[in-house]
Amino acid sequence: MTRFNIPQKITQGDATTWTEEITEYNPGTDTLICYVRGESRLDLTATANNGLFEFAISSDQSNDLQPGRYKAQFVIDPRSGQRKTLGIAEFEVCPSFANLDSLETRSPDEIELEELNKAIAKLSNGVAEYYIGERRVRYADLKDLYARQRYLQRRINLKKNPHLRNGRNTQISFG
Repeated sequence: MTRFNIPQKITQGDATTWTEEITEYNPGTDTLICYVRGESRLDLTATANNGLFEFAISSDQSNDLQPGRYKAQFVIDPRSGQRKTLGIAEFEVCPSFANLDSLETRSPDEIELEELNKAIAKLSNGVAEYYIGERRVRYADLKDLYARQRYLQRRINLKKNPHLRNGRNTQISFG
C-alpha cells in the first residue's frame, strides 16, 4: 500500500500543501486527483513540481470543511480513460477556535453518561419516558440503565487513567 504525505491534521481556515512522489504518474498524459470525503467533500488536482506532485488546500477550501475524520483517495486519471486508484489516506479536520463560541470537549461516552444520569434521575422520580441523545426511551428498567452507567463510567475511567484495572480503582493489601 502506498503511503501518502497528506497531513494527519488540518485546521479549518489554514492553507496547507504537501507533495507526493508517484512513479506511475505521467504529468504529460495523466491527471493526479485527490478526492477528499467525510462531513464535507473536496476534489484536488496535483501540480507537477520538479519531479514531485504538489497538492494545495487553500484557506477558503479548508474553512469549508466541517470538523471530523476524512478519507482521501488518490487516483491517476489518464486521458486514455483507464483510471487507476493508488490508495487511500485518512486525516482529521480540526475546528478553528477563531469562530467558535464554545467547543465540546467531552468524549461521546461522557456525553452519553451525562444524558443517562439525567434519564435515571427522571425515571427514579416516576417519569417513564426520556431521551438519550436523539433516541426516545420508554419504560426501561433501572437495572439496565445502571448497568450501562457502570459500563460507560469504566470506559471513561480507563481512557483517563489507563493504569486502573478494569476501569476501577483497586487496592492491594498484604498481611
